[in-house]
Amino acid sequence: MTGQKKALLASGMMLAPLAFVLGICILFVAAVAGGAAEHEDEAGGGIPLAGKGVPAKVDGVDAVMLAAYASGAERATSMRPKCRGIRWSVIAGIGKVESNHAGGRKVAPNGDITPRILGARLDGSGVGGNTTAFSDTDNGRWDADTQYDRAVGPMQFIPSTWEGPSGADGNGDGEKDPNNAFDAALGTALYLCGTGKNDLSDDAQLRMAILRYNHAGWYADKVLGFIHQYDQLAPAASVGGSEVGGKAGAVIQAALAQQGIPYVWGGGDIHGQTNGGYDCSGLLVYAFYKGAHVTLPRTSQAMRGLKGAVTRADMQPGDLIVINNDGNWGHVGLYIGDGKMVHAPRPGKTVETVTVTNSYWTKYDWAIRRV
Repeated sequence: MTGQKKALLASGMMLAPLAFVLGICILFVAAVAGGAAEHEDEAGGGIPLAGKGVPAKVDGVDAVMLAAYASGAERATSMRPKCRGIRWSVIAGIGKVESNHAGGRKVAPNGDITPRILGARLDGSGVGGNTTAFSDTDNGRWDADTQYDRAVGPMQFIPSTWEGPSGADGNGDGEKDPNNAFDAALGTALYLCGTGKNDLSDDAQLRMAILRYNHAGWYADKVLGFIHQYDQLAPAASVGGSEVGGKAGAVIQAALAQQGIPYVWGGGDIHGQTNGGYDCSGLLVYAFYKGAHVTLPRTSQAMRGLKGAVTRADMQPGDLIVINNDGNWGHVGLYIGDGKMVHAPRPGKTVETVTVTNSYWTKYDWAIRRV
């Protein structure tokens, strides 16, 4: 949020049976045995992709920022069920005006942005349109200023606003950080939606929501202009050139929308992340149920037992790839086309897309299943 409006706004999981635990995707013993060198190869080629209704690429928008906008819009839909019309372009319109999509900063796959984006000191000096001084409210936690507040992060939240109902954990790491792309994007969506009934597909209601974000007509005009531009961009009809439609496309989009969510051993079910994240099979259990109302077995080993085996040469977007990288068929990913898969790789990583057809993964046996 910019200008004078910023000044006005500144006011256990149950224990599983041993057999189940052994069936969870990536055994910690195998992860250690794999060695650091293999993990370096495994990590290569990670490419955050967009979610449902989002272009595969938008000029001037970092891929992780685009994924954050998509993820924020999708999660806000369930968190604010009375709010209609929230979409990636609305969040992106705010992000464009506030920070040029974190332009000039490094955006990590989990959404962390370095260096931090800090607005002008709200000390009443007139810089940034602020003429009223507002003393520090966060003890410098977010803005590194213990005297006055500053707007922080790619969506430029005032600390006191962020600490209210707008603060959100968009990447499931257990922390609500306005300097994180996924957190800030979800927080923006929640702020624009509010808690009442709203339809942001209606320009009049959308403008009112933007004015709540920053009560300046020029600001609303500018944001709306970018939203309308982004709305004209065609959503991704393919992933890397492979046409994806129907239930397979819906499953892929559901999985891609989880990018940036941490790997959690045993995490994920048909409703989404559990304990703050997903393991490899939990991600696909969610994606298939969300996209196609198909209930998959919970473990990669059980998924290998499904019918519908196909060869690598015949692989299509939407196919499961069960990989024997630990001697126990302990990993599974979702093929999305163009030689890539989306998966939850291992502890310390987040849901991501990687090249699978000419990388670390090709040296292992695969069991490909078309559900």
